[in-house]
Amino acid sequence: MRAQYIIIAVCLGLFLSGCVTTAPLPRIKPETPPVIETPPVIETPSTPPANPTPEPVKPKPPVTTLLPTPPAPKPPKVEVYEFKSGFHELPLWNADMDPTPALLSFKKSCSVWKRRKDEDWLNPNLPQYGQFKDWRNVCERVQLSLPDQMSAITFFQSYFEPVKLRTSNKTEGLLTGYYAPKILVRRNADSVYSEPILAVPSSSSVKNLPRAQINARTSKVLAYGRPIDVFFLHVQGSGHILFPDGTLYRAAYAGNNGKSFTSIGRILVNRGDMSLDQASKQSIENWMIKAGSQKARALMNENKRYIFFRTEYIKEGEGPKGSMHVPLTDMGSLAVDPSYLPYGALVYLHVKLPQYGGDYKGKETGLLVSAQDTGNAIKGPMRGDIYFGAGDEAGAKAGVMKHRGEWTIFLPTALAIAAQIIS
Repeated sequence: MRAQYIIIAVCLGLFLSGCVTTAPLPRIKPETPPVIETPPVIETPSTPPANPTPEPVKPKPPVTTLLPTPPAPKPPKVEVYEFKSGFHELPLWNADMDPTPALLSFKKSCSVWKRRKDEDWLNPNLPQYGQFKDWRNVCERVQLSLPDQMSAITFFQSYFEPVKLRTSNKTEGLLTGYYAPKILVRRNADSVYSEPILAVPSSSSVKNLPRAQINARTSKVLAYGRPIDVFFLHVQGSGHILFPDGTLYRAAYAGNNGKSFTSIGRILVNRGDMSLDQASKQSIENWMIKAGSQKARALMNENKRYIFFRTEYIKEGEGPKGSMHVPLTDMGSLAVDPSYLPYGALVYLHVKLPQYGGDYKGKETGLLVSAQDTGNAIKGPMRGDIYFGAGDEAGAKAGVMKHRGEWTIFLPTALAIAAQIIS
């Protein structure tokens, strides 16, 4: 992408991630951010640009060509086995779970697939997922399904077959979480809202500077936010920016400076400033506030990677755009390594999910999602990053999401039978 999305699942995402939706996003009213008495600041012009008003751009026209084919998977390859017990034995697939988000996200995947040629493969290196023609019927049927719990359950049970995923040496894969920040911004810099959100510089030499050398003088300013908020916006890759007058835009991913991502959470753990269990977005923010502006700035500059943005109009309830070029769906979209799982593939996860911020233990859950994004830290088989949604509540849950879970893919019935033969 999404994704230059980086995982960060956010916190552990701060460790493991960087999911980049082309958009790393409002749905939940954010809590009032704590005021930083001595906020980290960067050098800004003595006279900030007057009223740097974002210039929203309309979404790009639909992609009409195939996405580049990801490289062939490296060993161990994912092996596909038929889930012989079917839906009635699928863990936690019952009346208590709701696959409606997956139904909605799958419709979006089908909107991309309908522009593909029948004979093309979802991924030629993964023939078990078939050609686009193998998905035509289910894509037509999903358009007729109502977006409610029972209709979604009926749809998936009627046209799909569960197929278990595993590798030669493991039956579970790591799952983390990410979200779309929603941050308060201003059009002019002040003592609190001092960090610029920047557009891509016109000069390639400026674009490739490390984080410490990029500021409001080096590129067009879209808005100013709290330094901590803007930094985590960079980690996620995209988000929502809210002005005092209620104006809301998407800060969509537009590019980066080509530097590698460094987890500041891992730096704090390695220095002994916090334990691995303590390393969450809130803990890192608390450390910054206590340490003061200079140390906070120095810590953020340890991550030399810098993200540039563009502003876009937002449709109510619409998520960021992932690597598949469709808006992500709260708890219905997943970032994966496309070398092992093609975009649009349906995955049923049997995993523990946090029920609130700080819930590291989580609750055993069954969750159906569609692979629609990727991230720099999302590598290898059965490695996923769940999109939790936008805002503080989603971020609090995503920040503590780190559990291993079982993966089961849903394939159209005829394709599931063929996949068993192929494996």
